[in-house]
Amino acid sequence: MDKRIVIPRIVVRPILPPPLEIGARIRPQWLNWQVGRYREKLSFGPGGKGKADIWVPEREGEQHNLILTQFYNSLIPQYGFIGSSQYAAVGTGSTAPDATQTQLVNEIGSSGSPRRTNSVPTGESNEIEALATYGEYNIRRVFEFTEAQVGGLNLTEWGFSPVNTYNGPLMTRELFRDGLGNPIVLTLDTDRRLRLIYRYKVTVSPTSAQDVSVNIGGDGPGIRTAKFLPTGMFSTLDSLNTHPNVNYFGILLSSANSTYRQRRGDIVVVDALARGGSIAGVGSVGFSSNAAPLTYIHTTNKFTTNSPNKALSYSSPSGSSRQASVLLQTTEHVITIKSVILNGNLYTNSSAEACPTINLVFDNGQEFTKDNLHKLLIAYWQITWQP
Repeated sequence: MDKRIVIPRIVVRPILPPPLEIGARIRPQWLNWQVGRYREKLSFGPGGKGKADIWVPEREGEQHNLILTQFYNSLIPQYGFIGSSQYAAVGTGSTAPDATQTQLVNEIGSSGSPRRTNSVPTGESNEIEALATYGEYNIRRVFEFTEAQVGGLNLTEWGFSPVNTYNGPLMTRELFRDGLGNPIVLTLDTDRRLRLIYRYKVTVSPTSAQDVSVNIGGDGPGIRTAKFLPTGMFSTLDSLNTHPNVNYFGILLSSANSTYRQRRGDIVVVDALARGGSIAGVGSVGFSSNAAPLTYIHTTNKFTTNSPNKALSYSSPSGSSRQASVLLQTTEHVITIKSVILNGNLYTNSSAEACPTINLVFDNGQEFTKDNLHKLLIAYWQITWQP
């Protein structure tokens, strides 16, 4: 007698717009460059005399810039949208920018002694800036080159990179320009520093719940209807009910502020999908018999899921896209499944502190029960990025 093993699977069939499909658009914003130095400032008050060093820009400008093709083709799949801008580089080349370029024309430093920087000045910070429109963010970097790095040089070009490697790959390259857009030379005295303040925009979609049809195949119950939504919520909640800081590619994130944590979750989880890498709970899937939130802004940063959460399996990137899936074994999550969430907790993968960030929620009466006789494949979550 032939023996046949039937493995049920969840297949998400596209309707308009395609379900479990997440989009990301990346666009350049602007660079603000400042040449200056620190000066000592005296202050007087009830406690007596004090002094502090303050930054004094002596020359500055603001300009637009160009994001390079290799950012989309090779850097995002390896470093993500946020990790690709962790270092700043400058040089003396004057070749006009072109999207096909991959590095500076004449970067300062050497392979044995690179002069890139990720130094954030005192009083400044890198940030994921949540914009007024849901799903829109500016990635903000503030880096400073010291006198030892750039003092006495004539600088003409700049770029941002994921790595601290001489002539390493860049996500952006541009010439220094004046307010009219003309290329200029920044001539720095030996006691001057250079500060770069750079922003680029990432837009995540959708931001409203999408109707999806889910086919639970094999000998499963067939078509079920559900809602799918990336939300803004993220968390750094731990088992002690505190919200530690997490260094996310040079950006400190904490969910201690109840308003702050209602944004940034979608970009953090989408960033993990794009680069195919997990951090703590981000990159894990949670299952629950309860309904997860289906509004972009919500207040649930703690959503207990059935233990344990399951790690995503990432496919290799295909063009400007990557898919992820999860396979449950017969003994795993034998429950009635109402919600499937992509966890947005950057601090822990514990199911007790799961954060419902990207949520698939079955409609009322459409829940299904996973038994202990079948495996369950949920495929696919897909992220696609573009300029």
